[in-house]
Amino acid sequence: MRKAVAWCAAAFVVVGLAPAATAAEPTTATTADVPSAVIALGDSYSSGLGSGGYQDDCDRTPQAWVHLLFGGEVSDRTLLACSGATIPDVAGQVGQLAQLPGAGDRLITVTVGGNDAGFADELVNCLVSIVSCTSRETALTARIEALHQPLVELYDSIQAAAPGDEVIVGGYPLLVPDPAVRSNCPALTGLLSTSERQMIRRLGVLLNDVVDEAAAAAGVRSASAQVESTFVGHEACANGLDDWLYGLKISWRDSASAETPAPSATPSPSYHAQWAIASSFVRDSFHPTVAGQAGYASAFEAAWAGS
Repeated sequence: MRKAVAWCAAAFVVVGLAPAATAAEPTTATTADVPSAVIALGDSYSSGLGSGGYQDDCDRTPQAWVHLLFGGEVSDRTLLACSGATIPDVAGQVGQLAQLPGAGDRLITVTVGGNDAGFADELVNCLVSIVSCTSRETALTARIEALHQPLVELYDSIQAAAPGDEVIVGGYPLLVPDPAVRSNCPALTGLLSTSERQMIRRLGVLLNDVVDEAAAAAGVRSASAQVESTFVGHEACANGLDDWLYGLKISWRDSASAETPAPSATPSPSYHAQWAIASSFVRDSFHPTVAGQAGYASAFEAAWAGS
């Protein structure tokens, strides 16, 4: 009952779009410092979910952060990422990558692992459950730790498909703020308890650690630390100016944006079967806003620069 009442109250608070925010400015780079092209693989954190203007069922959008990387210095960009993608699904994107010409000095970016860990469904479970979801932490920890070797194999396959290109993988922001730092969050308060928010942060740190360790084992760079630090103070909280991640946000799919992807980009059936819960009325929740997309671009540019 506590969460059912809170859900109804929160819907009135967060149904609108967040106001435009001052986003992190992507780093200005010279032509000599940038890759010849950028190709983005991965899940909803690369497709652009949260920023609107979706062009297909993968929630790809011109507002995705891949289109902001390096500003006007890079004109060749390919967005293969798809909402709901798991590691096996990104392996399918690697097949598309291998068919693209120009390997040698491109940047290949990847975000994946959150759906394999079940974060989308678990967050929804935490929001609507009448009992605490913290009892799931042990199982989720084991699921996240088991991602190490599949990620290593995926990163190896990307390098094999794009010889000579630079591969930078990314983790995820810690989705909610530390309750000890920012406790009054209208888009969370009443829906997520302090202990649930602390668990979400612990699992986020663990997932980023697993991504980092797999990247090191595969010999590719990781932007997890940059992503995590960039979003400090901008986590989901009130859907306000300083929040670069939505908390609970009620949204409706615009039928005009639900075009069928091109055959080469059609997602496998597992995409939307696993994405079904989060992709309806709360699909934008816990995803980067337009300002958050700029934050992601800034984090990946910092990783590219080696800072």
